[in-house]
Amino acid sequence: MDKSKIFNIIKCVIVLIIFLLLCVFIFEVSSSDGSNKIFKRITNYEEVKKDNISYPFFDYKVIDDKINDYVVNLDNTDSLSYSVYIKNDIINVFFESVSNGVSSYNTINYDNKSDKFLSDSELYDYKIFNDQILDIVKKKYSSKIYNTIKNDNFKNAYVKLSSDGLIIYFDFSSYKEIEHKVYVSLEESKSTSSSYDKVIAFTFDDGPSNYTTEIVDALLLNESKATFFELGNRMKYNQDIVKYVINNGMEVGSHTYAHKNLNSLSEKEIIEEINSTNIIFNEITGDNIKYLRPPYGNYNEKVKKQVTTPMILWNIDTNDWLYRDSEKVYKHILEKAEDGDIVLMHDIYPETVEAVKEVLPVLKERGFKVTSISEASSIKGKVLEKKQAYRSIS
Repeated sequence: MDKSKIFNIIKCVIVLIIFLLLCVFIFEVSSSDGSNKIFKRITNYEEVKKDNISYPFFDYKVIDDKINDYVVNLDNTDSLSYSVYIKNDIINVFFESVSNGVSSYNTINYDNKSDKFLSDSELYDYKIFNDQILDIVKKKYSSKIYNTIKNDNFKNAYVKLSSDGLIIYFDFSSYKEIEHKVYVSLEESKSTSSSYDKVIAFTFDDGPSNYTTEIVDALLLNESKATFFELGNRMKYNQDIVKYVINNGMEVGSHTYAHKNLNSLSEKEIIEEINSTNIIFNEITGDNIKYLRPPYGNYNEKVKKQVTTPMILWNIDTNDWLYRDSEKVYKHILEKAEDGDIVLMHDIYPETVEAVKEVLPVLKERGFKVTSISEASSIKGKVLEKKQAYRSIS
């Protein structure tokens, strides 16, 4: 074969190879650019208003159609709020609609990379986390809510993603007796903060006991605090619980050493009841007690003379020791609760634990901040003076 023909054939093959490589390159670049353009549009969504309801618009038909279907089918909605979270090609749109004061939820999850919608369970490792979620629910909420979620097997659970982590909301819209949102945070999630315009102090007497840590856990998960008026003779043998209370941001006050009626004691006996408790607390924590709650709320001038701290009484007595009924305690608090109140309970009864879990979320929804004596007085700008008795923080 002629050398020139061979050269031309080689030349044509080289040109063909270059052409094919160029085609592949152009295809890859165009595919990549197309994907990036879609994702860029998704990250730059706009807000649309229709019939006084706002919702996101992505200018991407597949997602927008899904959102429109949800919005169109909303009935008797007083308000609709939403959040959008986009990371690593995953788009999570979380909706909360409110009707007659009751919240219900919906999520739309889209994987931009695979171009498909995802279920909520595909957003997290539910096989690992569901037990963890149930454990948090058990600590935070009443047994009624825990058992409902457990039996429901997460069918009415909705995932909300944010830069703070992952929060799972449970839809209780069909349960009219549930007066609050039910949700838990996972991984490194921060609590969902809420505004408040009222303050109420929770206090617990006669501990520490085996139920104290349960109450502390419930308070923490509901973004609340309390003051625990503990007995010296119980502190002495439950030092780990005392430390648990303090280390988790709660406050400990003195309820004397052995719960004696101070009015009936001599000055020396009064001093022993108060000082021995202070010494035990200091040995356990290295800190000093700031408040005294005299047993039965009894004090007189003789007692005041020996006291070196403010005395904290109460203006809402739940009588949890008498009724041992969580529903009565729960209802009593909600019927009486006002700004600046001090609530008396006891951390030695399982019924009180249940009442606390029931009432905390409702108070939060009603605009109350549940907290300790110190924080309540600080918020209200009230200075508590030594030897003085206080029935409320107002």
